[in-house]
Amino acid sequence: MSPFIAKRPRENRNALSALVSGWACVAAVSTLLLGGCDSGPQQAVEAPPPGVLVAKVARREMSETVDYIGQTVAVNDVSLRTQVEGYLLERTFIEGQDVEEGAELFLIDPVAYEAAVAAADGTVAQMRAAVTRADKDLSRYKELIKKQSVSQQKLDEAQSELLQTSANLKSAEAQLQKAQIDLSHTFIKAPFSGRIGRAYASVGDLVNPQTGELARLVELDPIYASFSVSEGDVIAARRSGQLSGAESELDTIEVRLRLPDGSMYEHVGRVDFIDNVVDRKTGTIVMRARFDNPEKLLVPGLYVSTSLGREETTDKLVIPQAAVQEDQAGAFVMVVGPDNRVELRRITRGQAYAGELVVDAGLEPDEQVIVEGIQKVRPGVLVDAKLAPRPSMQQGDEDGSAAAEVDSKATAPSSGGDESWER
Repeated sequence: MSPFIAKRPRENRNALSALVSGWACVAAVSTLLLGGCDSGPQQAVEAPPPGVLVAKVARREMSETVDYIGQTVAVNDVSLRTQVEGYLLERTFIEGQDVEEGAELFLIDPVAYEAAVAAADGTVAQMRAAVTRADKDLSRYKELIKKQSVSQQKLDEAQSELLQTSANLKSAEAQLQKAQIDLSHTFIKAPFSGRIGRAYASVGDLVNPQTGELARLVELDPIYASFSVSEGDVIAARRSGQLSGAESELDTIEVRLRLPDGSMYEHVGRVDFIDNVVDRKTGTIVMRARFDNPEKLLVPGLYVSTSLGREETTDKLVIPQAAVQEDQAGAFVMVVGPDNRVELRRITRGQAYAGELVVDAGLEPDEQVIVEGIQKVRPGVLVDAKLAPRPSMQQGDEDGSAAAEVDSKATAPSSGGDESWER
């Protein structure tokens, strides 16, 4: 074997040993470098506490109320129709405008009715002349009968003639009165002041009692709001003495309206009528409230939310509805304590009104409840709490000591009228 070939394996082993030694040196240097970078123990970075918005539990002067869906109804509502036949000559109003009582709205051709009045007037004159003649004849026969110059039969005939002509006169006068009434019906006038609607007949149309409605007139000020109250609520209110049906009792029941756009109607109404029967189909009793409507904002047929309550008020604790959560165990809120830690608090809910909820139990005044950021917290967590603005509060009421008022008094209606007036 050649000496050259024999030495090659040993040289290869030497080269491999040198390569392994080189890698070991590199690893040692890297360890030293990394060790030199670690100048001390590693420190953990803590996340800042989550930020939340809170609102204070506030006190409110509130009158307890119940809500019902109602509808506005005109105090006076009339369908204008004609009672005579004829061609429509004039329409003297502008559709949709206010008209005064007694204003002429439609004129039907009166010529034929004027002629009928004249004819009836002539008949009355004839009958009066006949009565005068019969009366004189009777007087004459009475004198002659004393002288026995005329028979009793003639006297009886004269008396009968007077009675007959008198009856004819009354009939003629009735015909004249009817003709005058028909003539007056050619002028269709407003029976009261109100707002006229659209006209369903045009000038030149032949109209008669079968034509139907010519126009509709409604009175807008004042106006009614009619609503149905469950029989259970009425019975409970009567038993508690809150609703006896007497006029003095009705005057103490305030009614407020929430309009279809969500705003509150500025005028407060009073209950003026409670029906005397229960609707068999719905089990409700119809009630009605009367409202001033000087701006004529309300028109008949509006669906409104009616809130019933008395003038007396009581102190209530309220919180924003956004703070309330609910699970299988009931309603709860997240309360931020003085140490900025979160606590889950069970509450007893009361009535809701204008974004706020009455709390009957579970909270104390001035406690802070989370209204925004609830999903970021859990009980026991430290939070960064900031006071959220409350639009319903008046200036200076952040501590919950002042009472927010709606028309100088806040009300707290219930949802859907499922609660009794008796609390």
